[in-house]
Amino acid sequence: MKTLRSLAEARFKNISVEDLSSLESTITGDLLPNLNPRARRLLNLASLALNLASTPTMLKPFSMLSVEGRRRWLERVNVESTIYNLISLLDVVVLATHMANPRVSSRIGYRREEAMSRVRVEPLPTLSRSGKPRGVYDVIVVGSGAGGSVVAWELTRRGFRVALFEVGPEPSRGDLVKLHPSFRALKYYWDSGLTFTWGNPIIHIPFGRVLGGTVTVNSGTMFRVPGRALNLWYKATGVNVDSGTLEEAYKVVEGVLGVKQVPEHLLGGNAMAMRRGAEALGLKLHGPVRRPLGSCLGLGECAFACPSDGKIDMRLSFLRDAVSRGLEVYTNAHVRRVLLGDGRVLGVEVELGGVSVRVESRAVVVSAGALNTPRLLLASGVRNRNLGAHLHIHPALGVTAIMNYKVNGWVGTMQSYYVADLLEDLGVLLLATLPPPGIGYSAGSIPFEEIHEYPYLASIGVQVSDENTGAVPRRAVLGVADYNLSSEDLEKIREGVKLATEILLAAGARKVYLPLKTTQGVHNVEDARRVLDRAKPGLFKLSAYHPMSTARMAGDPSAGVVDGDGRVFNYDNLYVADASIIPSTTIVNPQLTINALSLMVAWRIAKEL
Repeated sequence: MKTLRSLAEARFKNISVEDLSSLESTITGDLLPNLNPRARRLLNLASLALNLASTPTMLKPFSMLSVEGRRRWLERVNVESTIYNLISLLDVVVLATHMANPRVSSRIGYRREEAMSRVRVEPLPTLSRSGKPRGVYDVIVVGSGAGGSVVAWELTRRGFRVALFEVGPEPSRGDLVKLHPSFRALKYYWDSGLTFTWGNPIIHIPFGRVLGGTVTVNSGTMFRVPGRALNLWYKATGVNVDSGTLEEAYKVVEGVLGVKQVPEHLLGGNAMAMRRGAEALGLKLHGPVRRPLGSCLGLGECAFACPSDGKIDMRLSFLRDAVSRGLEVYTNAHVRRVLLGDGRVLGVEVELGGVSVRVESRAVVVSAGALNTPRLLLASGVRNRNLGAHLHIHPALGVTAIMNYKVNGWVGTMQSYYVADLLEDLGVLLLATLPPPGIGYSAGSIPFEEIHEYPYLASIGVQVSDENTGAVPRRAVLGVADYNLSSEDLEKIREGVKLATEILLAAGARKVYLPLKTTQGVHNVEDARRVLDRAKPGLFKLSAYHPMSTARMAGDPSAGVVDGDGRVFNYDNLYVADASIIPSTTIVNPQLTINALSLMVAWRIAKEL
């Protein structure tokens, strides 16, 4: 706590004693209770490392330096060092906690309490059940995200007895409304959101640990996969996904989720800035995104479990309907292994309430996500050299700007507008993305001393369809996956950031902050190009939200883990239905395609059973 307070004093010039006290009490009362043990250990390690790191040069621990001494030392830290990355982690905690203070956020005009007063605080229907599973099921589904929920829904409505196990909790309406999105992220993301790939550079890769999976905490952006992606898939693994069947599955999913274009009144100021810049530059491929729209109030908290049911996620659609038809859902249920025997699965071993239980079934569908499915299958004894390999993640980063007019980007749908002019040639997609103040892209690369400029902040996310791939090891010592940015993907990133910079400048930016660890604002495209062309991979602030292809579909086991129906090679009744079966990159946001492919897997299972 002392180190975090010392860092806050150094980062926020002239911070008041009252605000410092509030930060400390918020960390103690709201942040730490929602951190899982692994995340808490990481936070403690980072705090200890920071406190000791200044000793060799300053002869004092960080917390014992004067405020000015701390600032001078922080300015000299090597941006490519491990200590810099640990300090960045602590910066995220300090900034998010500081901006969660209603007194602080109200100074920039962000008044979350007022916005939440418009939400009807009605209890959500409980989908999960207590107790232990009983008897033998037709199908057990492991995971409740974009894949597992769809499979469970389709098989339940066809009359099969299905049990679904989700390792995360079921959100309550009270938590969604009362908890600030910063603290919901700690509660509903795996390892409290402190997950990353290990390589050059380190890439933040958050994913959900909650009922509904990552869909509960994603932006809800829906694209159908481009036709050329199917050709990439065939080239990569020899699997031929039938476009007609995929089209049929897309239509079913879009109907259940109510997918539609974001209407004008929900676009928000950040999207309007992006549109203004795109039109000024004469770009051709841009417009509002499609998403599963419910009773959206434009709260801008889509990626932290929507408080108002404005984003129709798996809980509010597939799972709710499936439970009404007899699906049994168990939350806080950790499946430790799939039980295998003689080329067939017998069921699963699941930890419920601290007790290990064996549950039998005629078939098992693993839908734990592209980062956890490989580990579960490996731990269960499945052997295939492709398991955990071929990881695509769609590296992403945020370009932020201070505009010459108020944007108030936290009002409206969080991610609501796209520019696709670089998509065909480079696989680069730009998305207007601005989370609540102090979180993610909304923090961007702006200096701490400019947080008072939040009302004028606009942000564009740059998302790259990656050529390079990484891997998910069975036991990760550092990070959840190994991944290095290739030179080809680095060039794509540079081009995407350059276009995002041009758009923001054309829209009226006073200054654009590039997504680099060396914080600096640029005022024209030429300066941006000069800086970007010299920047090495380790200087970029990268994140990723679309892990896929780690148990990919293929024509045979030499190229993948499952066949074209999602069945694991050499096992008659073991299936995978999640992002890991996608043969290669989807090029665009993958949720809709995960939903559709999983529905196709369910159709095949229904025929086999």
